[in-house]
Amino acid sequence: MRLVPILFPCDLGHSDHGRYVLGGERGAPDVLLDVLESEGVRFARPIAVPVESPEAPDPEDSFLKFDEALARATKALAAAVEQVNADADFPVILGGDHTGLLGHVLGHSARHKAGVGLAVLADARLDLARPAEPVYGDTKRLAKDAQVTETGDAHRMVLAGALRLLPAADSALGAAVQTSAVRASQTSVVGVRGGETAQVRASERKAGLEVWRMERLELDGESEYRSMLTRHLSEGPIVLSLDVSGLDPDLMTAVRDPLPDGLDWTFLKRTLEQCIPHVDRLLGLDICQLDPTRDDAHKGAMVRFAETMAPFLKRIVR
Repeated sequence: MRLVPILFPCDLGHSDHGRYVLGGERGAPDVLLDVLESEGVRFARPIAVPVESPEAPDPEDSFLKFDEALARATKALAAAVEQVNADADFPVILGGDHTGLLGHVLGHSARHKAGVGLAVLADARLDLARPAEPVYGDTKRLAKDAQVTETGDAHRMVLAGALRLLPAADSALGAAVQTSAVRASQTSVVGVRGGETAQVRASERKAGLEVWRMERLELDGESEYRSMLTRHLSEGPIVLSLDVSGLDPDLMTAVRDPLPDGLDWTFLKRTLEQCIPHVDRLLGLDICQLDPTRDDAHKGAMVRFAETMAPFLKRIVR
């Protein structure tokens, strides 16, 4: 089995009130590939999935920004993942923003229609928003009204998409992700600490996935989290996803929108080690939300991240 890097430079999940702004995440896949290879990780020849930039801005009030472009990019990524699966190799999606998760799970769903699990090994926010009227900074309405969303940006909707909670009738992306085979009962996300809107809280109740906020992790302990993760790993094939915004911003500085607190390197290292005995159940890994432009001149955060990831990736192919 080979590690096959899939470069997915997508930053369409972010917008500025509907306007496309080129993000530093777009350059992350190439930089991350370089630093991982410098740590001795041996990859097969990379696959590049092109992502088009929008020609015109979306309306500020559109429910889902860059919907058509994201749907096309997601389908292209899913096709690349499916091809890696057909060759019995292990895809490592090096992405921009978190929308790469959608193409990742769709690619595996095509081969595992009975269902797959999803372990988001770090994420600062719970990405269960859905297309709705965006109200931006109206915190009072966001806190009380489940029929509105914050921005309409897709990177806040990826878990909802993976769990088929996006509407298919009036959204190209929602229609594309209806073939996702992700099982909520085998899905978990850890590191959450951002405040949730009424809409996200409603989605969480409907979805029924395992959410490990930082408070829960501190109260119940890492051993309880890993016990849950082991149970999910034993239930069937599982997709791994890593949003680096879930890491402590004092350690991982190469992030566009850092939030205080977060997971540390040791937690990430031990969690990855927990997955190794179940390597035959692991389908692939996606890494997202890295922004090299926020790192120091020596790429200190990127290098430390690569040092943490490299032992796991090396053991995958043994």
